[in-house]
Amino acid sequence: MKKILFLLLACAALSSCCTLFSSSKQDITFTGMNGTKIYEASTKQKIAEIKQDNAVTVQIKKRREDRQFLAKKDGYKATPLVLESTFNNACLWNILFWPGFLIDFGTEKMNKWDNTIVNIEMEKEGIAGAN
Repeated sequence: MKKILFLLLACAALSSCCTLFSSSKQDITFTGMNGTKIYEASTKQKIAEIKQDNAVTVQIKKRREDRQFLAKKDGYKATPLVLESTFNNACLWNILFWPGFLIDFGTEKMNKWDNTIVNIEMEKEGIAGAN
């Protein structure tokens, strides 16, 4: 009986509202022209490519700071994209159990991506205001 009680207390102490109710990743949908490739701006690693239906959905890990991406397509200028990080309101339930704030802060679940649908508008190369 003592082991079960200890286990339940340990689970309650190590969990928090965002840990229970939200994932560490969030679906982000990029819309644009077929063949557009999306890269992580800092690492230049490809994370997605728009192929069919002019959209692609990927899961991106939540962070406290904004994330920057680049959209590239042959014949078009590279377009910078920003995912903005905002406060996750589910975290407010931690008022009932304050150590949950620390857990949500450490796991970065205290934040979420604000814009879950990113529309990519690209400009052709070599055409700078020409009529």
